[in-house]
Amino acid sequence: MASSAGHRCWSRRSVTDTSLDPDTVFPARHGPGRPRSEACGRAIEEAALDLLVEEGFAGMTMEGVAARAGVGKATLYRRWDTKADLVIDAVIRRCAEHVVSPDTGTLHGDLTELFRAMLGKFRQDGRVLQAFVAEQSRHPELAAAVRSSFIDQRRAATREVLARAVARHELPADADLELLGDVGPALMWHRLTVSGAPLEDDLPERLLAQFFPQSRA
Repeated sequence: MASSAGHRCWSRRSVTDTSLDPDTVFPARHGPGRPRSEACGRAIEEAALDLLVEEGFAGMTMEGVAARAGVGKATLYRRWDTKADLVIDAVIRRCAEHVVSPDTGTLHGDLTELFRAMLGKFRQDGRVLQAFVAEQSRHPELAAAVRSSFIDQRRAATREVLARAVARHELPADADLELLGDVGPALMWHRLTVSGAPLEDDLPERLLAQFFPQSRA
């Protein structure tokens, strides 16, 4: 994962004075313009995920996150009561990115776009997802956050695509959408977290050819 150093919320007084509070140095503004506050929040969340990957949940600390993000520890505790709250918020925001439910007009086009977006996300955030898998037995609340924000959202997007295909008569009316909805997310997840098999560029096309041959344009 790319370092969050480029987005740190340092004041102009000193990059080493992490006791400085960005909400004080850069007062929050109301209305449409709060770029500094949003940038600080993103920097904190990126720092938390970086440290989760590097040190594990047990090893990372709120102090370490504050130092990595370049903010005062008080800033973290005003937004999150616990380390778990911070990490869960960070993963929910990160995992919610790039969830798509395309509507190209054909099942083949929809699934191609959907699986390519999934592949890109698995590649981009693979280390974070692997870190959560390593922690899930000890911290079930973290596992639940990943399931709800990453896996379940993408399964739901796949089922939407499949339901439209049924309506267009590209899939039979009795198709098991619950089972078919697992095909892309489950296989990519298995490769990333279990088998270690590569996430190749042509994986979306291979999934389509193997499991949805009737979708070929």
